[in-house]
Amino acid sequence: MLIVLLLSVIQGISEFLPISSSAHLLITPWALNVSELGLSFDAAIHIGTSLALLIFFYKDFWRLWKERSPLLYYIVLATIPAALIGFVGDKWIESTLHQSSVAPLIVGIGMILFSFLLLYVDNIAKLNRDSKGIGLKDTLIIGFAQALALIPGTSRSGITMTAGLWRGLKREDAARFSFLLAAPISLGAGLYKAFGLISNPEPTVSMLQVGVGIVASGLVGLAVIKWLLKYLGTHNLRLFVVYRIAFGVLVIALWAWRQ
Repeated sequence: MLIVLLLSVIQGISEFLPISSSAHLLITPWALNVSELGLSFDAAIHIGTSLALLIFFYKDFWRLWKERSPLLYYIVLATIPAALIGFVGDKWIESTLHQSSVAPLIVGIGMILFSFLLLYVDNIAKLNRDSKGIGLKDTLIIGFAQALALIPGTSRSGITMTAGLWRGLKREDAARFSFLLAAPISLGAGLYKAFGLISNPEPTVSMLQVGVGIVASGLVGLAVIKWLLKYLGTHNLRLFVVYRIAFGVLVIALWAWRQ
């Protein structure tokens, strides 16, 4: 149960901070030499953080729906590139980028490389627009950027925030749009994995572990969303850049040592 709680907390934290949840969920079992908990648990913790988004932003979604705001349609449009690429390339992505012997190396390199992109854009960003001014061009750029998060170590929130900052959004607004954008694709990914269990059930994970995964990742995710939006109101993203580089270097070093 300890590894269940650990991975649930890691998902709740890393899903929303620009530090890559896929990287942390891949590296943690590998670094600790423990078995992964499987598709059902992975689906559970993704559903947990998706519920955190829906709970935290339900007023925003309701307002967008009530007003028939174009932003709601932009959110749907921006999910399409990553959803299509993820659906078509799911098996290749899983076997090559997540389960191969060089997967930790890919994670380490990805963490470092995208850190420099995040730092560069954060430094040159004009920060003179809010989310109300998001248009079709912004949506397409952020949507295609989100597809890069299929590479472990990129960070979905990190790359979409980077694209938003590049388009001039204020940090808090870039994060808010990133979170709104995450809700449908994160929930969809969790449900897609859950439906996959119907044809390929995993008896190794109990319903208790699934329940703990959903609740723990969701509660931690709620706290992290609230903290990050407040933090970005007065801070830049350098803290996360430093963490990403340090994490990437440690992962590459451990991978090389084990060869």
